[in-house]
Amino acid sequence: MNYNFLLLPLLCLTAHAQPPSRWWTAVDGLPTAEVQQMVPLPTGEVLVNCEGVFCLSNGKGFTTLPCNRTECLALPHFSQDYAHLWQGDTLLWLHDYYQAYLFDVRSRTFLYNYKAHTTRKEVQRFLQGKTPNERLDYAWRMLLDSLGVGTRFTTAIRDWQQGIWLGTIGQGILYLPPSRPIARISQDAALIGRARSTTDSSGQLWHCRRDGLECVTDSTWMFYDQRNTPSLPHNWTTFICQLDPHRYLLCDSLCLLGYFLPEKREYRSLTERLPILQGFRRLVGACPIGKDRVLVYAQNGAFLLDTRRDSALAFPPADSIRRHASKYNCAILDRKGRLWIGTQNGLFLVHPKTMQTETIEGLSNHCIRSLVEDCYGEVWAGTSCGISRVTPSVINFGPEDGIPLRAPMERAATALPDGRLVLALSSYEAVTFHPDSLLTALAYRDSLRVTFTGMEVNGTSLPLGHTTQPLSTTYDRNCICLHFSALNYAMPSHTRYRYRLSPLEGEWQEVQDGGGECSAEYRALPPGEYTFEAQAALANGAWGKTSWLGIRVSPPWWLTAWAKTLAALAFVALAAVAARTYLRRKRMALERENDKRVNELFELREEARHNFAQQTHIDPQCITVGNEEQQLMEQMLRAVEEHLADADYGVDQLAADTCMSRSALYAKMRTMLGISPADFIRNVRLKRAAAMLAETDTPIGVIAEQCGYNTHKAFSSNFKRLFGMLPSQYREKGI
Repeated sequence: MNYNFLLLPLLCLTAHAQPPSRWWTAVDGLPTAEVQQMVPLPTGEVLVNCEGVFCLSNGKGFTTLPCNRTECLALPHFSQDYAHLWQGDTLLWLHDYYQAYLFDVRSRTFLYNYKAHTTRKEVQRFLQGKTPNERLDYAWRMLLDSLGVGTRFTTAIRDWQQGIWLGTIGQGILYLPPSRPIARISQDAALIGRARSTTDSSGQLWHCRRDGLECVTDSTWMFYDQRNTPSLPHNWTTFICQLDPHRYLLCDSLCLLGYFLPEKREYRSLTERLPILQGFRRLVGACPIGKDRVLVYAQNGAFLLDTRRDSALAFPPADSIRRHASKYNCAILDRKGRLWIGTQNGLFLVHPKTMQTETIEGLSNHCIRSLVEDCYGEVWAGTSCGISRVTPSVINFGPEDGIPLRAPMERAATALPDGRLVLALSSYEAVTFHPDSLLTALAYRDSLRVTFTGMEVNGTSLPLGHTTQPLSTTYDRNCICLHFSALNYAMPSHTRYRYRLSPLEGEWQEVQDGGGECSAEYRALPPGEYTFEAQAALANGAWGKTSWLGIRVSPPWWLTAWAKTLAALAFVALAAVAARTYLRRKRMALERENDKRVNELFELREEARHNFAQQTHIDPQCITVGNEEQQLMEQMLRAVEEHLADADYGVDQLAADTCMSRSALYAKMRTMLGISPADFIRNVRLKRAAAMLAETDTPIGVIAEQCGYNTHKAFSSNFKRLFGMLPSQYREKGI
């Protein structure tokens, strides 16, 4: 095959062209196909009069407007045609053959209070039919002739994007988008051949054919087959991949893989060294991803080829990719070192160093047929339904950009030296465009604005006038659906929206709706005050101004403010009664518990005093109540016994030894034993003496001195008063 055609000059850049037109008919919401009048509104909407039935554009189609014709203003005489007149910025007068209409743009409703507005001279002239009609003039006829759309139209306007609306009798509205750069379909064999070829580092084009392998340069053409390269296993080659300046990886139709050395006309098979090839149905392509690593992919998986050791390695991301698809269609390594893999069901980004896999979302179609990197290092994907720019953000392109919704050929895409991208659609057709052309067309000077185009409450549509004022509904009618649009008639598929309902949603909900109108639905909204916010942007452009709508969901009567107040007061009253009852019962229980504790303490106290009075041996544990009293008693007993023989040891010394005042000691003794501190000291001396009388033969006089008595008479007198007998009698009885 002769490839001299590849030496022909490349085609010029994509020029401005007319994007595909489209028809709007009754299927899109027009009341009838008889369009007599169209008026662009300041909001970007278009008011359409279809033989006296009015509708309003919503970005996706049309919404019929209610109009009570019995209350419209009858014209004093038969009018010759349709006309309109603006009264200020918000009031629009219209008339047909028989009647006049007054439309309020702000409320999107027709008004019937004509007397308040017919005093102006310009309005009177309008009602008398002295205003220019809306039939196509000579300038419009000339323009339509230049566009080649004929002269069968009744009316024409330009919208805010300079798109042309043409009204017809019986066929609806023909919309002609504004002229802008779009892609074009080419049948140039040079472009198609270049897209289907593989370009090596020296600029040579390699084309795999059924009868051999071709190599084309600017000045030479080479052909390799079994006749001049006997080591080739077959003539039918499927893909070739350059490894270094003098070595290529070549595969044939039977999945036989090997190294191809063009200068030596030699083929070195790898099939015997790679038993892993037995597990692959058909090898599709290869992509070098490192110095000695090549990704080889097939219709049922992929593996890594080590070109230094001529061995196969597992491809780690294959497991995660297999969850979505096993058929690999294409792969490229971009200039940033990122590996892109296109499969039958998804586009995946693999970082070669970490082998981490990332799934690319937002594509119009997930069957990736081809991948190509443009002159700016951005990646583009040809899918089964249009073309998408993947980086730095996803933008989908389709028919309105001149790109047909057809699947391109696998691995048949290339970037030309002039910056254009070419994707082959078939062996005789390709789509070509310059990235700047398509992206520049998306850059409007003015950002998009959002207009609310419809509203539904519990499935019932509300009049359009409700979209211009806050919505108030009740708790049992709290399923709300809002429709809004940027009214981007020229490129609806490139419009992005984001919205949120504050304070219910803190984050923006983003969506790309190719139909021209976006919807947000909220079911079972709790009672409260809400603010719905919406923004629009073109492709990856800046977000426009925020449009907002207030929403109030009234609560049931039992959740109203006054009901809550009454409930709160009742609750407080009940709580007060309950608290009072609880405190009274608690106080009574505490009193009973206190009485019980007092009685128990009284009994313990009586028992302790009895033990002190009856027992000769003083046990602090038996004559006290509680640890604190026991410790104090032990301290007092120790102090008295240490000064037992000291006749002068008295109450003041005992108070000092126990770190207490005389009065405090007195009060403590009265509480514990019911006696004075002096009686306590005397009783301790006498009980100690009694123990000595019973346990020893020490003379009574000596015992008296040891117990702090200077005279025998005083000792005997005090002893008899405590024990009822003299010391001698006490010893004789042996108590």
